[in-house]
Amino acid sequence: MRCVNDCRMEIYFLLENFPKSSENVDKFVKSFFETTMDGYLTAETHVVQNKKIRNAMVRVMKGQHDEETSQTIERVYKTFSGYVHANYAHIMEVYNGATRDFNLNGVPEAQQRLMRQETVEIAANSVLHMTAFIARTLSMNNLLREVIHFIRAREPR
Repeated sequence: MRCVNDCRMEIYFLLENFPKSSENVDKFVKSFFETTMDGYLTAETHVVQNKKIRNAMVRVMKGQHDEETSQTIERVYKTFSGYVHANYAHIMEVYNGATRDFNLNGVPEAQQRLMRQETVEIAANSVLHMTAFIARTLSMNNLLREVIHFIRAREPR
């Protein structure tokens, strides 16, 4: 989910003022292409701060800066950062809390697996909506219609 959310934020950031660019967008793209498998530690261009990328998402969604939305996005970001960076609480959630019964095969309880399945569905829906945003921004009207049709077909009746 963190990976999907990061990608969504970066797309909002890159397309916020499309077809115009900005200094930060240019820096982001340059940094992206400078980074190679064998030279990522020696890249010359510094990455754009994540907070600037998240703020662009807020501006696209709200049409301007909105502190409440910004704080909500920040909480989601921090929540999923714990899973990516293996914080104690996030690890213990997956591995039976304070017990010494580690589930090396993954999440053992059906209810917990269902909860995580819901997260996968949310991620899939967010990718569809992001695809619609990209298609609209890039004036790819046929793709936009197809995506909207697909989204509506998936909605519960």
